[in-house]
Amino acid sequence: MKIGVLGAGVVGLTTAWRLSEAGHDVVLIDRAAGPAAGASGANGAQLSYRYVAPMASPKMLFQLPGLLLPGENAIKVSFTPELVGWGLRFLTACTGAQVARTTAAQLALAELSRLELEHLLGKVPLDFGLRTAGKLVIFRKAADFAAATPGEDEAAELLGPDECRALEPGLTLKTSEFYGGLYTPSEQVGDCTAFCEQLFVKLKESNRVEVRMNTAIGRPVVRNGRMTGIETDHGPVEADLFVLSLGSGARAFAKSCGFNLPIYPVKGHSITVADDVASPLKHSVTDYSRKIVYAPLPGATRIAGFADFQGYDTTPVPSRIAQLKEAAADTFDIAAQGEVEPWAGLRPMTPDSKPVIGPSPLDGLFLNTGQGMLGWTLACGSARLTADLIDGKPPACPSEPFDVRRFQ
Repeated sequence: MKIGVLGAGVVGLTTAWRLSEAGHDVVLIDRAAGPAAGASGANGAQLSYRYVAPMASPKMLFQLPGLLLPGENAIKVSFTPELVGWGLRFLTACTGAQVARTTAAQLALAELSRLELEHLLGKVPLDFGLRTAGKLVIFRKAADFAAATPGEDEAAELLGPDECRALEPGLTLKTSEFYGGLYTPSEQVGDCTAFCEQLFVKLKESNRVEVRMNTAIGRPVVRNGRMTGIETDHGPVEADLFVLSLGSGARAFAKSCGFNLPIYPVKGHSITVADDVASPLKHSVTDYSRKIVYAPLPGATRIAGFADFQGYDTTPVPSRIAQLKEAAADTFDIAAQGEVEPWAGLRPMTPDSKPVIGPSPLDGLFLNTGQGMLGWTLACGSARLTADLIDGKPPACPSEPFDVRRFQ
């Protein structure tokens, strides 16, 4: 089959690679000049296969009023009809039963993604700073530490403050400032942008992949109830099937296809702090209370966080960048080191935090989008699941939880 993949972020790129490896001819289309121009850019860099709990939860429902009030951890919100509709679905997902189902589905997809990344790298060697650094989650509140559990991961362990500092010497918090941490040694880090750029080069070299960048995607071309092409500013593109991986742009394209896709852009920020040799961190670290992540990369440290609901503007907000700098200085004394690169991106979030993977209501259009804050973690698994479903093979992990019909 000839398959058009809409979007050249990490999800679109891995999907294009998996489909081409399965023997399909692929047309990769994106409006940007290069890959990873959106949320796949300077993201948190953590490949957190064991940390996939949804944003929607009973705990979040309890905390939400406080998060909307002014303060360090406040969520910035601009209410629109689009956000209100998304928010109502979000509230219905804040149940214990829904959290359990979502977490189980995400863990299965994340494990598949880990295996699929290994498979990809066995076929296409790439150098993007991937390493098993282990992840330390630190807790500033006694209640959060008391509720922390290793879950089913037998290698994970709870640590006291002194043990956290011994594990991660760069941690500068005093004993009185936090209660302990949860360490998972199997978690990984990697530079998503470098991964995307190198995979993009490999795709361009493939005789099965046609790349069309700087190409604005317009409306679908529908004949006899089936999508057969898309309009672009460089003329129409026809294919036997299209895969929608446009991130936060997926909702608008779905609307032009005649159906609703409840994806909302959740804005995150990051700074990348350069270092002459390597990051001062040994592990990836998550500050649970502040919802800020730290990842060691070759020659740099990535600090990322926040989840703001303010539409489609990708301009970094100076106050958010300042907060990241302050948090990094407070937690690791690294914010003043080297050159700081600010960034902001829009994570495509569904109300229940699960991606949408499967056939769309429009014949000829397949969906692989809505990975939210776990796009880097779930990309390779989502690509494999997409290829399995398109080829009519038994899915490598349960696919039903990701079906768009849950929102119909």
